[in-house]
Amino acid sequence: MPTLVEESLALRARYDEEPSHSDQVTKLALQIFDGLRDWFGLGERPRELLQSAALLHDIGWSQTPDGKGHHKWSAKLIQEQAWKKLTKDEVRIVAQIARYHRKAVPQADHEEFQALPATAQKLVMVLGGILRIADGLDRTHLARVEGVEVAVFDAEILVRVRSTGAWDAERAMFEMKKDMLELAAKRTVHCEPFDPKV
Repeated sequence: MPTLVEESLALRARYDEEPSHSDQVTKLALQIFDGLRDWFGLGERPRELLQSAALLHDIGWSQTPDGKGHHKWSAKLIQEQAWKKLTKDEVRIVAQIARYHRKAVPQADHEEFQALPATAQKLVMVLGGILRIADGLDRTHLARVEGVEVAVFDAEILVRVRSTGAWDAERAMFEMKKDMLELAAKRTVHCEPFDPKV
């Protein structure tokens, strides 16, 4: 029987025409998760759910040529999949993590998010917040960010970015997409380069 990663990759192969981007986003998302897991008190299963959502976050592009609403399509395709390695509740969580990788954070009128139990909502806020930032850090789809390290302080979370050169577009998108993790962590989130001269 396939693992969750293998199931996720098989689904991605059917829909995602740019797997290099979702591979990069997945790498960064897991690095961010690993930097925050102890602070949030998260175990291995949430990491696996994040990995699945990150691999699949852009499969909705296959349903909308201009990309409009592709985050919602990604969630729909995840929910329609006959998963062997996810429970029904986990399918809903993975779908919502992928759904919130762009556009608005969860709102009072977002029925699918509001239908989740409080514990699942909290998990989506954390993991979806991480995925948003990871996606922002590959804004140009050129893998300019080689890796990240995360430090948690009393008033902020700091993401230190190692890059292959200029990453202005990635930094700008990070600033736009850090909102969900800030809500989940109840503190500000910042990024900075490893080398201030970069």
